Amino acid sequence: MASQGALVRVVRLADGSLALGRHLPGRGAWLCAGSTDCVDLAGRRRAFERALRGPVAPEAAISLRAEVERCARMDGRSTACTEDETHM
Repeated sequence: MASQGALVRVVRLADGSLALGRHLPGRGAWLCAGSTDCVDLAGRRRAFERALRGPVAPEAAISLRAEVERCARMDGRSTACTEDETHM
């Protein structure tokens, strides 16, 4: 099992977009922090739609991938990607 710091929480917003944040309300899905491969695999397997129980816009997954990649580059410099809320 992965440690809490190794995971980020993804939430589907009402408009079908995705947001990163441990404290956002609603159903969430946990994803490997900093791994664009995890985002790609979840997109191919339609895991976001299943886990979040609703449609996810294709551009939302693309934005999520970009945000995860940005957070990976910031690794160690900020907790914004793991603790605060990031809307895409």
